Amino acid sequence: MTAQNIVAPKLSVFKPSLFRLSGLAVGVGLMCLALLPFLSFPKYGAVLIAGALFYLVLLFRLPHLWLVVLPVITVLLDLASYTGRFLFNEYDLFFITTIAFSLLSGRVTCDAALRWKSWLLVTLYVLLMLVGMPSWQVFLQPPESIQSNPYYLDGYSYKVVKGVVWALMLQPLLLHAIKTDRDGFIRFLLAGGCCAAIALGGVVLWERGTFGLVLSGAHWYQIAGSVFDLASSYRTTGIFSDMHTGGEVVDGVILLLLPAALYGLFYQPGKYYKLAALLAAIALAYCTTVGITRATYVAFFLESVLFLTLFMFHRHRRGGVERLPYARLVVAFLAALFSAQVVFRLAGSVGLAGFTALLLSVVCYQWLMQWRAMLASAFIAIAVPVFLGVALYGHAHSQWVEPSFAKGFVLFACMSVSLILVFVLNRRLTLSSSFNKTMVLVSVALVSAVIAVATGGYKFKERMGDIDSDIAKRAEHWGRVIGSAEASLSAWLFGNGVGVFPARYVYHFPEALTKVGSFSVVQNATGNGVALGPGEDLAFGQRVPVISGMGYQLSLAIKADAPGKLAFFLCERNLIFANNFHPNCKTTLIRFSATDGQLQAYEKNIHSGGVGEQSVLGRWPTTLYMKNLSEGVIDVDDVVFARDGENMLQNGSFEQGLDHWFFFNDFAHLPWHIKNTFLQAWYDTGWLGLAMLLGLLGLAFLRVLVDGGHSPTQVLFFSGVAGVCIFGFFGSPLDSARVSWLFYCYLFAAALLPSQQRADVRGA
Repeated sequence: MTAQNIVAPKLSVFKPSLFRLSGLAVGVGLMCLALLPFLSFPKYGAVLIAGALFYLVLLFRLPHLWLVVLPVITVLLDLASYTGRFLFNEYDLFFITTIAFSLLSGRVTCDAALRWKSWLLVTLYVLLMLVGMPSWQVFLQPPESIQSNPYYLDGYSYKVVKGVVWALMLQPLLLHAIKTDRDGFIRFLLAGGCCAAIALGGVVLWERGTFGLVLSGAHWYQIAGSVFDLASSYRTTGIFSDMHTGGEVVDGVILLLLPAALYGLFYQPGKYYKLAALLAAIALAYCTTVGITRATYVAFFLESVLFLTLFMFHRHRRGGVERLPYARLVVAFLAALFSAQVVFRLAGSVGLAGFTALLLSVVCYQWLMQWRAMLASAFIAIAVPVFLGVALYGHAHSQWVEPSFAKGFVLFACMSVSLILVFVLNRRLTLSSSFNKTMVLVSVALVSAVIAVATGGYKFKERMGDIDSDIAKRAEHWGRVIGSAEASLSAWLFGNGVGVFPARYVYHFPEALTKVGSFSVVQNATGNGVALGPGEDLAFGQRVPVISGMGYQLSLAIKADAPGKLAFFLCERNLIFANNFHPNCKTTLIRFSATDGQLQAYEKNIHSGGVGEQSVLGRWPTTLYMKNLSEGVIDVDDVVFARDGENMLQNGSFEQGLDHWFFFNDFAHLPWHIKNTFLQAWYDTGWLGLAMLLGLLGLAFLRVLVDGGHSPTQVLFFSGVAGVCIFGFFGSPLDSARVSWLFYCYLFAAALLPSQQRADVRGA
């Protein structure tokens, strides 16, 4: 009798119907828990409830749909800066709905007998994070309207830890999908990752003003300038509200979506999948390039190299793989990379566009050769001199380089050598699929161009020059982080608690508040108001509809113990500004005297000017915010921003707490972010938690070496995790659930995924 036959009778005493009923009960309870806060949600509550219920119904028809919806809403759905609900919001609703569906439908697979040690390690790690929370009860009573800075509330721990909890609760659904329909799971996983990547690229183009120029009918070179401009000091944030205090959410999301794009390019058959994956990879490369973040550049490159290395390693282990002429491929790519750098420096964006088109002409030549050789020869005879001429024209008319015959010759020589090497590579590529052959050639051209743009811009050079000073600042910050930790044996072993860092940091270093400011709802004679502490970096305000060229009336009441100033800004702003950046704003200043403990009314007129002139798709959201430029705390109440007697503000008396209000910090970010993923793990969960995290990472690495050849999804999972860990030496993106849910979903799946090799044996 086998071991399985001995265990099976013991498990049979648990009736499946009992588990089914329990799952139904918990699923219904989760849905009620998730929907209840949206009955009184500041904005779009009814729409969100209807959307969640419709999504739940769709899941019963398309059980893998969550693999598309969750990544897409990660980059496209964020209403926190409009609603003020920073801790629990629409993002939680869709995740809890997905988990509830898993229980309601019975789509649960644990395979504990196969991976029970891995399950134990994963569960203990999550439990350690939950035990260290200052208030785990928030899972049963989700935080709604808040009264002060959310980073210092107990509920903030929920915001940090919920990503890892969701990842754990999604594992049974994920494992069930892989077990019952592996091919369908992979298709939806790739579709979700690629759609999210392309959507993120669209958001970044909107953020950089490209859509506005297109909608306004601007000239093509203005549109191209907005796409390729790398001199701007604005920090790309997407629409991630978590980045209102800096952070690295967009970087973490890029690195976690990248493996899906690479998987589609190298593993998934079918030209449509490969085309979508190529678009996704280009979008992610573009978002990385314009983000001007050095650590992301390094992590993006190393993650890509790791994925390709694992891909080649496992494909060769399986055998029967088409071999690439790696030596010629490397030589052609290095030559193209070097030439792209030279062309960009000597001829700018116009020259680089000509160089890229020159290399891509080889792709067109290859396709035309399959039809008519004479037509292909005629095309290349015309295309080569035209694109060479474009690059030389860019050199001759560049405002950054003094043109000369010698420089023009170097430009011509580099482009010609690269073209010849790409032609040689094209002839040596013997891939059975012409689409795969095209992908190789396109990758050589585009990757070299992207790297040239990323490393050749003014802002990149400026950032590279600041490396030493930035490392010194980061090391000083890490020392302060360690200094804010609790000095006890329990904290040494189990950590200080998840989400407590911001509160502990300002407690030990109160001078940080003079930079970041403070705000909280307070009681006064007429009801509620908001107390604003000094801090020029704090922008506290609300999204408002604004019509350009109109006059608005601003009125409010102020209570202050000393004279001071309160500035109001009517701006088009996304999430954070940067130094040397000139936003579209109108400003007014209110000077006040001591009010002897009473609220005193003030009025001002504000003309919107050009704020809100373009369409919603062509500009950033219009926002009215205030900054306390005084030396002391002031109370503000009854804020009205009206046009023709109609108040554009909501909850201006703060009777609903901080609903509709949001705060932004453009420069002083360190009090909220540890800026090192591993230091964050130690701070939150102690040496025990850090050891568990490293153990899970080691386990994932072992699994990708052992099982990756039989289960290529292991390559996808581990590459994404490794990319975030590389970036994590200088950032802490896991303090956002929009990053942590996908990171831990990959990490846990890599540890828990049953071996495909053993699954094949069982199936046989």
